[in-house]
Amino acid sequence: MRGRHWMGFAALLLLAACGKPAAEKPAEKEAETPGLTLKAEEIKSLGIVTVPARPAAWRQQITGYGVVTALDTIAVNDAEVLTARAAAAQSQAVAARAQSLSTGEEAAVSRELVETAQSKAAADRAALMLAERKTDAAFGHNAPWHDAASRQAVMARLASGRSVLVRVTFPLGALGNRVPAALQIARLGANPKSWTTSTIWEAPADSAFPGRGFYALLDGSDLAQNEHVTAMVPVGAAQTGVTVPAAALIYGDNEAWVYVQTQPQTFLKTRIDIGKPLGDGYFVADGAGIRAGQNVVTSGAGLLLARETNPST
Repeated sequence: MRGRHWMGFAALLLLAACGKPAAEKPAEKEAETPGLTLKAEEIKSLGIVTVPARPAAWRQQITGYGVVTALDTIAVNDAEVLTARAAAAQSQAVAARAQSLSTGEEAAVSRELVETAQSKAAADRAALMLAERKTDAAFGHNAPWHDAASRQAVMARLASGRSVLVRVTFPLGALGNRVPAALQIARLGANPKSWTTSTIWEAPADSAFPGRGFYALLDGSDLAQNEHVTAMVPVGAAQTGVTVPAAALIYGDNEAWVYVQTQPQTFLKTRIDIGKPLGDGYFVADGAGIRAGQNVVTSGAGLLLARETNPST
């Protein structure tokens, strides 16, 4: 009997356990959205302004430095060549005329006068060669003004200001043995204006500017005489990404950051590399946290940083 009572008691316990409601699972925490989420009125009161990140491409560049050649330096050299060329042409014509008048039975010019004219013509030819060599020594063998027509055209452009002559120097070995197909020349400054030229030739060595030098004719710029510039030569393949305005940058922990708007009222602090300046901002490669068209905070980023660092602010 006792065995039967015990078995019945065990069965009752088992039924009670089966009938007990299952313990409720603890509610899962809602996933937090990364970044700083504000109310609409808070965004307005902080003066937050955003602009979309623009698509951009970037290529590694080799940078050199240069200076706009003073016009008087070019003009003096040009005057020397033109003077020597005119003198050589005139004395050659005089020598030829004297030679023609010294022949025949009724020679009107003595042999002595012919030799004098020929000597003068030879001296003037030598002076012209010297002037042309001085041009080569100053501006290189491949300057685009060796014939009279091209010289006149180039000098007219330089004199009118439509073109400037820029001498640039790159570090030795940076470009190998090639002459760049194009140069991007920019004035110095925080937001430099730049121009591109493809009229480039090698410059003579200059002990004052160690490195490899080039001359470039640049059209359509507003560069002044003797103004210092930078010159860039793109190398390697282009990368795609976006450009972030310089106004969007904030600094902290020895890094540069921007706030990216990930949702209508959420802003995520994103680190960027400022080693690739581009125009009035910085290039950020694809996959580095910012997409083309995504809004970036350009005004109020410092206030966002203060709010995120100290929420009670």
